[in-house]
Amino acid sequence: MVDKEAARREYPDIRALEHSTLKVPYEILNKKFRTAQKTIDREIANVLGGSSEILQCSSDPRNESIDSVTDFLGGVVQKLTALKRKADDCYNQEQGCIKNCKLRINHLQDRIDQLQRELPDDDFASTIWQRKRCSRFIVDHLLRHGYYKAAIDLIEEADIKGLCNVEIFDVARKVEASLQTKNVTQCLNWCIDNRSRLKKIKSSLEFNLRMQEFIELIREDKRLDAVKYARRHFSNIDAGSRDLMKRAMGLLAFQINTKCQPYQDMYNPQRWKMLLQQFREDIFSLYQLKERSMFSVVLQVGLASLKTPDCYDKCKRNVQCPICSSSFNEIARSLPFSHCSHSRLVCRISGEEMNGNNPPMMLPNGMVYSEKALVKLADSNHGSITCPRTSASYPFSDLKRVFLL
Repeated sequence: MVDKEAARREYPDIRALEHSTLKVPYEILNKKFRTAQKTIDREIANVLGGSSEILQCSSDPRNESIDSVTDFLGGVVQKLTALKRKADDCYNQEQGCIKNCKLRINHLQDRIDQLQRELPDDDFASTIWQRKRCSRFIVDHLLRHGYYKAAIDLIEEADIKGLCNVEIFDVARKVEASLQTKNVTQCLNWCIDNRSRLKKIKSSLEFNLRMQEFIELIREDKRLDAVKYARRHFSNIDAGSRDLMKRAMGLLAFQINTKCQPYQDMYNPQRWKMLLQQFREDIFSLYQLKERSMFSVVLQVGLASLKTPDCYDKCKRNVQCPICSSSFNEIARSLPFSHCSHSRLVCRISGEEMNGNNPPMMLPNGMVYSEKALVKLADSNHGSITCPRTSASYPFSDLKRVFLL
């Protein structure tokens, strides 16, 4: 038996970064299995119903004609044919999900094998795997922000078709597009399709969509239709939504330009944005996706590990530091500074570490740079060194080596 605690300690990056890689296809498989189960049960009930009709017809002494029994048998054959066709469709869909799960498991197993063999990070196999992981994270980030075409192009280029959650974001993209046009039909169909799972996470999305349709009918001054709609869809609402429903019924007495609260807010078009945001939160919850993309999380962790106060001091910036660059400097502004238990001396000219092989050298003005960088400056300036910070010039012989204790 696999020691789970040992696995957590031994492969922390797999557990921390690859949760959705396996969880999403499992949830899709689980959904398709339950849908198939309901479909097969319904078709079997139809077949059994037809069989019982044949038994009743054959046992009836008043029925002397065999033609009626033949008709019933033909109906049962058609139902059996429909059962077989739908069973095959369900089987093929489940096999596709199982194949995708196996593909992702094998992909992660490749990384575990590399770690067990203690391959270096610059090994060819490790490099290829890391590039695929990076591409997967970027695709996920692009899909979350609506860059669907760019994500598909990257999937094809990086050959990671079965490793990305395109199916979920494709559904989300279509539903969000319909909500942006103030149409709730697709989103309601999605809620009905996932009603049992949404109920488990106590989602109120379907109720809020019905409420928005009710509000839109009143906005169009179809108040009688709004009342009929409320009777049809709000007769069996739960206790938690009953107060909101009572408040909504009061909306029938107010015009669109009302200043009375909370009815003014109920007429507010910003409610559509709230519905879109709630849909995104619910679909992420169903498939246990994080609110932020893993690319964003990894990027921020990396930037925070490099960030120092000197990155925001123009006089102390390092040419080799990513945080000191204009592109990352603003992104990392809200992130915490890194905790450094051991300091390193880095040359401001070259960005290289100063150590025994590249000792620090001090100019007469007190500025310290690495020996290699100063040698290059002296070679390009006829033996004279110009300080980058003060513009003062000194001969190379005036340099003094700095020793650290």
